[in-house]
Amino acid sequence: MIRKIYITWVLLIGGVLFAPGLMAQEQINWTDFDYVKNSNNWLSSENAAGLDKLSTEKISFISAYFNKENGDFINYYQSDNSYSFGGLTESFYRLNKVVFYGKMEYSNFSGENMGGSTVLDPYFTPFDIVEFADSTAGKKKMETYHLTGALSFPLSEKLIMGIKTNYKTISYYKIKDLRHTNDIMNLETTAGLTYCLNRIADFGVNYYFRKSTENTRYQAEGNTDQQFNSLISYGSFFGTQENFGTEGITGDDGNNPFVDFIHGATLQIDLFPESNFHFFNELGIKWRNGYFGQKSSVDIQYTEHEAKSFHYKGTFSLERLQSVHQFSVCFDREDLLNYENAYKESTTEGGNTTVVYYGKNQVLDRVLAKASFQYTGYINVTDNNPEWVANAGVSVWRRDQMATFYPYYRKQDVKEVLATASLKKNIIQKNNMYSVSFGGSYGSGSGIEKEDGQFASASENFATLDQYLYREYEFLTAARVSGNIQFRYTKAFAGNYRIYGGVRYSYTKAFDVSYNGDSLGNIALNVGYIF
Repeated sequence: MIRKIYITWVLLIGGVLFAPGLMAQEQINWTDFDYVKNSNNWLSSENAAGLDKLSTEKISFISAYFNKENGDFINYYQSDNSYSFGGLTESFYRLNKVVFYGKMEYSNFSGENMGGSTVLDPYFTPFDIVEFADSTAGKKKMETYHLTGALSFPLSEKLIMGIKTNYKTISYYKIKDLRHTNDIMNLETTAGLTYCLNRIADFGVNYYFRKSTENTRYQAEGNTDQQFNSLISYGSFFGTQENFGTEGITGDDGNNPFVDFIHGATLQIDLFPESNFHFFNELGIKWRNGYFGQKSSVDIQYTEHEAKSFHYKGTFSLERLQSVHQFSVCFDREDLLNYENAYKESTTEGGNTTVVYYGKNQVLDRVLAKASFQYTGYINVTDNNPEWVANAGVSVWRRDQMATFYPYYRKQDVKEVLATASLKKNIIQKNNMYSVSFGGSYGSGSGIEKEDGQFASASENFATLDQYLYREYEFLTAARVSGNIQFRYTKAFAGNYRIYGGVRYSYTKAFDVSYNGDSLGNIALNVGYIF
């Protein structure tokens, strides 16, 4: 894959240097992929039948990228020195009345000094597995393969059907003891319909299914007397301590996967009483069920969880004087309950070991919610290419949870507020386009780090990792400012083909921090081919 990315860079750079003589004398099509995709809410909805709203016949791109990040204003499971590279291609294509969408991506990540969580995304899993000691932090690597395919096709003049499949596999592993290897699979499928009721309204509905697994194995290499401890964190770094051995959640005797099944439905309503005005609404509800461990009579299923989530997005779009103005409101909420199974292992007369379950205890009640408002303006749009793109928005994220290890409990309530703004300018000169953008943000937060208590008197037998609790809370709530600048150069050739190269730099500065560093910098390079 690295060789393919290298060849792509060579071809693209070579095209810039040696292809000027092939420039077309005809008018150039400067259609912008991001504008085509983001200016119409149907194209980014869950309902693939909305692909029928594609405003152009076809547009595709292929790109290669490289990112380098350094800094110590990071969350407890992130790296202070990392890089990533990869390749990406994405495409819309209309063939008569059938519209196709496709996406393929490969990415490779490497990060130094990574410890903390041993799961990929502790904000998705129903509990976290956290390394106790900072001294075990080491290099982690991750490879991702991502494939998406979708199409829409008419069933009648007014009724459109769409199908979409999204498949992703991830290999995530740590190279220093205590080592972990995570094999992650995510499969999403949707099937939907849209119906044009009359000249002022379109309606859509779709079914959603997702299955995800994160299969984790732990090991220590060589002969060592060192003992490795992990916190099984039910929430807010509160739970039980486990020593690495041959059994248990972090045991080296087998695989212990997180498994999730999510079913749901989404409704879309697009109102357009005037040709230049749209009010797009998308409302969805999903049910999530899953477990951690193995579902069998001889292996242990440690936990079970259930959740319900709600999503709403409403966007007003106004087209006026070759410009499009969008005002969006979005709200997401997930309510999750996690239960620890009570079990015992017994041996039959034949010597076989079976697992007997005799109840379960609630160990987590978690609410995740996010609300946002955003304005996007596309100014002086010509041939699906805006001269100016302006963005401004504010979002509020909240996590309210109570972790229980009876008779003890820990409550936490964290809120994070983020305000962002950016401005982009496209300058076209004959066969060349220069794009410059600036952006910035301000974030801060508040809440309650922890509120510990107990339902009844008992001797203490729970475990905590408060140093990580304070680090995460500070990362989410510390006041910080960020800024970024980006430059991209695009050159057009015969047949409306274009190549481009760009660079982006961003920097974050945090204030009054005690448990984390105060800065983070990122530089990103990319080259691509649009056709």
